[in-house]
Amino acid sequence: MGVPGWYPGILIPLVAWILSSTADKVKLPVPCTDLVPIDILRTAVPSIQSVPPGVSIIYDRHNHVHAFTFSKDARGLSFMAEKVFRRCGFFPEEFSVFLVLKLKRRQRREVCVMSLFDTRTNHSVVSVTVSTRRVIFQYSNQTLRFQSVVLKDGHWHSIGFSLTGDTLVMTSDCHDRRKRHVHRVFPAFLPVGNTSFLIGKCRKSKPVFQGYIKDIILVPGADATYQACPPKVEPRPEMNNVVSTFPAFYNHGVFTPAGVECTWSDIGNLAFDTQSEQLKVCVNGIWQEVSIKTEKRKFDYLEEYQDIMLPANSIDVETFRIPKEGLFAVFSTANSPSRKRSYSSVFKWSKGGFQHYQNLATNAAQSATFFSIRKQFFLAVANYGSSPNTSSNSTIFRWHKKRKKFKRYQNLVTWTARDFEYFEIDGRHYLAVANYEKGDDTHINSYIYVWNWRKRKFEEHQKLMTIGAYDWTHFTVNGFHFLALANAFNGMSTLLYSVIYFWQDDKFVMFQTMETNGATDWEYFTINNDIFLAVANAFNYGPQNYQDVDTFYTNSTIYRLNIKKKIFEKFQVIPTYSAIDWEYFTVGGDHFLIVSNAQNGGADRQLHSVVYRWQGLDKFVPVHNLITLPTADWETFTVNDDVFLICANAKDTTSKVVKVKFT
Repeated sequence: MGVPGWYPGILIPLVAWILSSTADKVKLPVPCTDLVPIDILRTAVPSIQSVPPGVSIIYDRHNHVHAFTFSKDARGLSFMAEKVFRRCGFFPEEFSVFLVLKLKRRQRREVCVMSLFDTRTNHSVVSVTVSTRRVIFQYSNQTLRFQSVVLKDGHWHSIGFSLTGDTLVMTSDCHDRRKRHVHRVFPAFLPVGNTSFLIGKCRKSKPVFQGYIKDIILVPGADATYQACPPKVEPRPEMNNVVSTFPAFYNHGVFTPAGVECTWSDIGNLAFDTQSEQLKVCVNGIWQEVSIKTEKRKFDYLEEYQDIMLPANSIDVETFRIPKEGLFAVFSTANSPSRKRSYSSVFKWSKGGFQHYQNLATNAAQSATFFSIRKQFFLAVANYGSSPNTSSNSTIFRWHKKRKKFKRYQNLVTWTARDFEYFEIDGRHYLAVANYEKGDDTHINSYIYVWNWRKRKFEEHQKLMTIGAYDWTHFTVNGFHFLALANAFNGMSTLLYSVIYFWQDDKFVMFQTMETNGATDWEYFTINNDIFLAVANAFNYGPQNYQDVDTFYTNSTIYRLNIKKKIFEKFQVIPTYSAIDWEYFTVGGDHFLIVSNAQNGGADRQLHSVVYRWQGLDKFVPVHNLITLPTADWETFTVNDDVFLICANAKDTTSKVVKVKFT
């Protein structure tokens, strides 16, 4: 019999301070970092060998779920809170609890699921109690009761609590949300030095929990229900709970299906995965997706679809979707000499094409990056500025839900910024900015910023020396985080080393260097479990080209990761002409790369943007030549079953949308 899927993470509270025995030695609060969820059950029972008497791990074959159950004389599960509050000795002021459980139908008495128990006062600090009629959340002698019959049917259900300020929200089965205002807010500095987590039996006078518990997840400073529930899944009659047919494993704050084992008695059985909404079948002990053969569409050619008029030439285009709002595209445009104020343009897909939606005040914008933190949506715009001799403000815009517009939210001081890259590590949110030069010096610091939850803004986390930095690209390999940096120019030559960094001990350290030639972009992609990085080399200037001939004609390189050697190796060299951007996309199971053409010179090769298709042993082979405008960036997007490419015009005010035609 297997053990439930465990969830990695160590709980670090939001804030902590230490009060000395004398009043004149008070220390200031010390903020805690690395907020990640913690699985209470895993901490209480780290392995099957540590299951205490009276506690059993059962497998619900009908629902394909492992869970804990307790005998009537069981003492429950417990561990000291200090085990998880290692850096800070105080319980978080804002937190959430998410539970997945099943009650026995005859269980009418109130039974405690979990509790944080103070051993000095013999009272529960926080507890969750349930019956077939109601759910009770208690803290600081304050009891909040929620009438609910959802647990009465004896099926699996999820219950989530989120406590923020004077508001407690209970969510059942990911769609029934109830809000209560509390009379006393949760204490800001609640010590945990003499407290224990209890599961199944919280007090001697209370009966043992009669049912099954699959998950108890504590999330400090976050809405666990929002993170744990399947996104964009509306409740349907045939999906009355989140674990009715298939278990899920917790991974970095969201539930995602994993390679869950099934027993011999399940072989050939079908189950519907409510997380991915896919049908799965038990094959050789593993639940595998049921593949449905459909007619494969094949990329035939590209046709012009729409012209987009802009106030100036554009360096970058970013497409993104906002839930319930639709598809958007934002063009980062240069300063227009005919306008006193410069701006970049946001377009929204409507009536079969992109329509102008909003202008954003920018200053020689180079790129825009869309990202979300919780339920808020942001655009980070890297501004080059009016001159490399002065700093400029790059801007983070936030989506205003009521006005349905982006509003200026935060400015970051940058020097000729070229690119922002957003990424998330262990529940923390980061932005990396690529600073190109300061005056005549391209050897300057680029910065990595981290989101401060308390201040609700980005703050400096790490600085890295870069050389004419043009692009950051974040990617992960087997859970490890990397940043690829494109160094473009050192003041004398474009032939220099670009760097790949590796996340270690809360910072990025050098992992590998590659020789590049005016590097402007990294593109990460995978094909059949192989991991690739493609670099766009844009300019060949310096002693290596002392005759200053064909400076825009360079070789761009595709690297493949050698897992055994732990190094990216040169895989394929492709001749390019002022390549500013690679864009990877798939159509009908085929893999493609399109390279930009930023100069669009006079020779035939300079007029084309080239589409390459993956052909196995033949590697990437050119299959389409597009006589296009000078393009600095390509993006792909889909609308219904249609596939589109959109480009940013590097030298004119007209950009284009092209449509993929299929055979």
